[in-house]
Amino acid sequence: MPLKPLRIVLLMMAIASSLLFSCNESRTEEPVIEDFGYDYFPLEVGRTWEYEVDSVIYDPAIGGTAVDSFRTFIRESIVDTLLDNTGQVLFRLERYYRRSDTMAWQVEKVLTLSRDEQRASRTEDNLRFTKLVFPVREGKFWDGNAFFDDSRLVFVAGESIQMFKNWQYRILASGVPAAIGGMEFDDVVTVQNADNRYLNNFLELRLATEQYARGVGLISRELFIWDTSCLVCCGGNTEDGICQSLPWEERVEKGFTLRQRLIRYQ
Repeated sequence: MPLKPLRIVLLMMAIASSLLFSCNESRTEEPVIEDFGYDYFPLEVGRTWEYEVDSVIYDPAIGGTAVDSFRTFIRESIVDTLLDNTGQVLFRLERYYRRSDTMAWQVEKVLTLSRDEQRASRTEDNLRFTKLVFPVREGKFWDGNAFFDDSRLVFVAGESIQMFKNWQYRILASGVPAAIGGMEFDDVVTVQNADNRYLNNFLELRLATEQYARGVGLISRELFIWDTSCLVCCGGNTEDGICQSLPWEERVEKGFTLRQRLIRYQ
């Protein structure tokens, strides 16, 4: 009889030990993220990127749509750091442009870049964009335009357009090779900023994609911001399905296309 309490005590100690071991084992099995992908968005004073940019502007005109194509070159350099009102470090970026590679660079604007443990941001023209979220993982979604009203109007060739309507950021792929501007990169993440085709909106097209290379930063960018009223192609008739069935290239009336490719960096 006196042994029974001792057996009960030993049994309880064994159960407690088993539970403690299970808890410790579950803690050790939790995944540890070692690579957040911060170096897809490197920030250091002295870094410089040069891009070749091809643009097409669509402008409503009498009897049709005027199309203007041109090429420019963009240079972006991190020149300094500063603190915002929360104490976060901002990197001051100067952006230059020129119409040909034989012309002198001209200052276009100043903007800021920042990065913390959760996100990488770019602020220009008083608009803050969340370009990447960490850890970088394929399939991840976020609202990259959450810090401003995405219904705001942007003017293209004097025409107003809701450029940021229905944007939704998503990582399409990461850790894959890519060739851009005659250069090859071993580890690239592709971010889809917008693709509203799933909405079956045949009057507005919003396609935007960016690519970032590990240790380099932004290497390419493409934007297709197109609107139509079906006036030029179909006399304004949006009911019989003819306008909707046409390729976008045949019904676009205003907006722009932009293709930006990295050609040099340091």
